[in-house]
Amino acid sequence: MRQTIMIIEDDPHIVSLLAYVFEDEGYSVLSSATAEEGWDLICTQQVDLVILDINLPGIDGLQLCNRIKEHMVLPVIMLSSRDKDDDVISGLELGADDYIKKPFNHREVLLRAGNLLKRAPERDETLLVTTGDLMIDLTKERVSRSGTVLELTPIEFSILRTLAESLDRIVSWQVICSEVWGSRDWEGGHELVKVNIRRLRKKIELDPSEPVYIMNAWGRGYRLLKLEYADSL
Repeated sequence: MRQTIMIIEDDPHIVSLLAYVFEDEGYSVLSSATAEEGWDLICTQQVDLVILDINLPGIDGLQLCNRIKEHMVLPVIMLSSRDKDDDVISGLELGADDYIKKPFNHREVLLRAGNLLKRAPERDETLLVTTGDLMIDLTKERVSRSGTVLELTPIEFSILRTLAESLDRIVSWQVICSEVWGSRDWEGGHELVKVNIRRLRKKIELDPSEPVYIMNAWGRGYRLLKLEYADSL
């Protein structure tokens, strides 16, 4: 199985060069010009190594490196045109595995990436759903907010899973009943869902009285909103 390199860089010429070099060596390549899109791809695709520019528009590479290292074991090479030792130190303190300054020799990047991939442990197949600073690991059945693991009951996680699998779409209380309790409609089912949604909000929302994640769709059901990555920083 071919290994996949994720390039997060806003200079299209650098992206084209690195993509050509890595694909010519038999790697698969994904690319993004922003941290937000890059994070979404890392969470939904099988990525083996990230090449990450520091000077990105909006959220910078240092912030994204910190987020990656908080949540997964994934080698990261930082790229920067800045000639400052502070950037090197900051990147390494946040967990970056290597650091290369621009302009660079593309063979050097290829060599360093290859060395990191040889040393890296195999990455588990993981299905992650992220919204704002909430991360839902559907494989390990683990939920965290801003890096802190939240303790959910099996019922609460099952409800959250059902909503996460239809992220940003309305899910009726009947569907939640069917997915969580195995019955689509019975007397008292609506109230049962409502009570458990309330309990779930107390654990995942900063202010359960003003929820930002799980929203009511009056008369229709509930929806787990897809919040932008920037909202979490």
